[in-house]
Amino acid sequence: MDFEEANILLFFTMHEIYPIATGRAGMMSSDRYARFPFLRFRFKDKDKEDLIYEKIRGIVKNFKGLLEWEMVTKYDTLNYLIVPSYVCFGQEELTGDLNEHLKMTLGESLFRKRIDQAIEDIPNLAHCIKTELLGL
Repeated sequence: MDFEEANILLFFTMHEIYPIATGRAGMMSSDRYARFPFLRFRFKDKDKEDLIYEKIRGIVKNFKGLLEWEMVTKYDTLNYLIVPSYVCFGQEELTGDLNEHLKMTLGESLFRKRIDQAIEDIPNLAHCIKTELLGL
């Protein structure tokens, strides 16, 4: 799967499960290595505590890919993020640009490798979510 397809696949998978209220389909910048991949979303007409989010969170957490993945949210937003776990670990108190922090922490080479691994994982993660939620 090419970069452009992987960039929007998870958005359209989630939209197939239930209409999405948020409008950004792409998980990455047009510059492949500008930032870590993530999907920000929420479903239309579903409150934040709807059971569907817990189901998806469990599927994402149990996904076996090149990377571990998380579905996270903050108390002050309605949106959820699906991101590689390395993005979430120890970032709670960070101020400033998270991408720059990750580049400094991981090094440019590993930062890029993790992005490549995420891009490779996305089709399988999308398939796993779709299969487990929709029974396809």
